[in-house]
Order: sequence, then C-alpha cells, then structure tokens
Amino acid sequence: MSLRAEIGLRMGELGLEARLSAESGEVVGLLGPNAAGKTTLLRALAGLTPLDRGRVVLDGELLEDAAAGTRVPPDRRRIGIVFQDYRLFPHLSALDNVAFGLRARGMSRRESRDRAVEWLTRFGLADQAHVRPRALSGGQAQRVGLARALVIEPRLLLLDEPLAALDAGARVELRRELRRHLSTFAGTCLLVTHDPLEAMTLAEQLVVLEDGRLTQSGTPDQVRAHPRSRYVAELVGLNLFRGTATDGVVVLANGSELVLADHDVGSPEVFAVIHPRAVALYRARPEGSPRNVWPGTAEGLEVLGDRVRVRIEGPVPLVAEVTPAAVAALRLDDGGPVWASVKATEVVAYPA
Repeated sequence: MSLRAEIGLRMGELGLEARLSAESGEVVGLLGPNAAGKTTLLRALAGLTPLDRGRVVLDGELLEDAAAGTRVPPDRRRIGIVFQDYRLFPHLSALDNVAFGLRARGMSRRESRDRAVEWLTRFGLADQAHVRPRALSGGQAQRVGLARALVIEPRLLLLDEPLAALDAGARVELRRELRRHLSTFAGTCLLVTHDPLEAMTLAEQLVVLEDGRLTQSGTPDQVRAHPRSRYVAELVGLNLFRGTATDGVVVLANGSELVLADHDVGSPEVFAVIHPRAVALYRARPEGSPRNVWPGTAEGLEVLGDRVRVRIEGPVPLVAEVTPAAVAALRLDDGGPVWASVKATEVVAYPA
C-alpha cells in the first residue's frame, strides 16, 4: 500500500501546492501553523475538496486526476477520517455511528453491527454501544470516531488533530491507545497535529506545511536536528538563523556575526542553530575572549519545569534557557540590558 499525491488548489486566500509520498504501515505527521492548509490537504485527499491541479493515487488506484477530469467520489474511497471535533451523528448510538460506514458500503445491518461491536470492544466501549454522543465524554467520543474510521478497513487513515479537544489526562491515555492501534494498522496514516510531542511519538516521518507549501520533511530526529524555518525551530525549541558562511563566520542579514568552530559547512548559504541551554547570560559584558558575545534586552520569561526560558531581543535575537537560581541572581524578571554568550562549538551550521 502507498500514497502518491500532488495537490494543487485554491480556497479563498489559501493557495495549496503540496507533494506527498508515504508507504504502507507508515505514520506521517503533518505539522504547521494555523491556516497553513493542513485540514484542506486532508479534505483534498479524502475527496471532500476537488483539486484544481494534480492527482491522488492510493495503492496504485487513481482516485483523482484534475487534468483528465477523473475523480472518485468520497464514499467510494477506502479512506477513513477522524476530525478534531468528532462529528458523530447526534441521533445515532455509538454502535450505529461505527456501523454507518459499513452500511453505506452495502453491508447488511446485522453484519455491520457485529463488526461495530468488535471495534467498540477494542476501544473499551462495549458498555457504551447504545449511548448517544451527547452522553459520552470527550475521550469516549473520540474513540468512537476512531472506531468508525477504522472499521471500514481503510487503506488511508486521516487524523485531523484527533487529541486536541481532550483534556490533558484524556489526551495522554488516548495517545497511548492510538499508538497501539496504529502499530498494527496495515495502511498509511496521515496525522495532523500542533503538538510536537504527539508528532514525535506517533509518526515515523514528519512533513511541515507553511502558507500552503511543504517546507521540510524527514524523520523526527532529522527535523529536530536541522530545522529549516523559524516555525520548526520554535516547535523543537531551538534558535535558528540564516546567513552566509565564510571562513567559519556566519554573517546574518543585519550584519551580525556568529563564529563557528567548524570552518567547513559545505555551503556558503547556511542555517545555524543554537540550543537555548548553550546561551549564557550576564548583566555586564563577560571578561575573557568568548567567540560569540552580543548585547540585548531581556524581554520575557517562561517557566518550563525546572528551567526558565528568557527571550532576548537584540542584534542576535535569542531564547536562553537558565535555572531559576540564575533568574534570581541576575534579576531577569526585571528585564533590562543583558549580554548573551555562546561558545563557537555550540553553534551548529548546515547548508540552507
């Protein structure tokens, strides 16, 4: 089983141009900021939004070809979709919601209900079979939605932020359950999420969509190590810069410089990343001869567990990660001028 898709369409202000490739048994995480086109991409694959350009091929079957005028309707595509807001039929029981897709494909009432019971049991909802959606908790409703998508044995499973509407406790439990079900799913899965933890733990491959364009793809480790946009860098918690490298020095667009320990980065145009924990902060310019020292202003604090992230504005804008003790000693909660220092060995550069 495999997915090959070239998507080209326009909806209002959004112009979507994306090329996707995924293999059977693979979970692909689709990340991106709000209004990037993630849900539109899923709707195009499901056949709910027609293509202006491109084609969709699933397991060798042509589902849509805009140039040829070929388009398989949504109800004839072996695609399951789970929405963030569940979208269960309010007048049907959990059992009949799960059985609905099978009945729509011509299966008998008895057989479709028997299959629905099997899937409700897998999700621990056998005792909720005759309950209507309004009486279900958020976690239970999303499990019904997942069962409804999986009962038809789809070749492609589309998950549109399936855990976003749940509280923290339910999200952790359902993430664990979802991982278990996806590990045995034979088809291809495309998971839309804003949560980097969700993406890193559930997906083997990540695809980043920004402003209707795919800006980066790779394994979670590859994306985390080499972000290629500010959105991705913020997502994985790194400082990202782009500039021109010459003799171990990266010159940014504003003329500021980052000194590297490695003089051979393989390309004059580079990205450079600095981990927030590698940034040391001082109230006065540090003594000695550190390679990278920049003035700035402490503009904001964010507590993350036993660490505090400090946003520094200046010629080289940075986020530093320090201890609460350092915050107190430097009185960083007062804001004001600071100096940031980074060792050359902590600046990692790679071709842009």
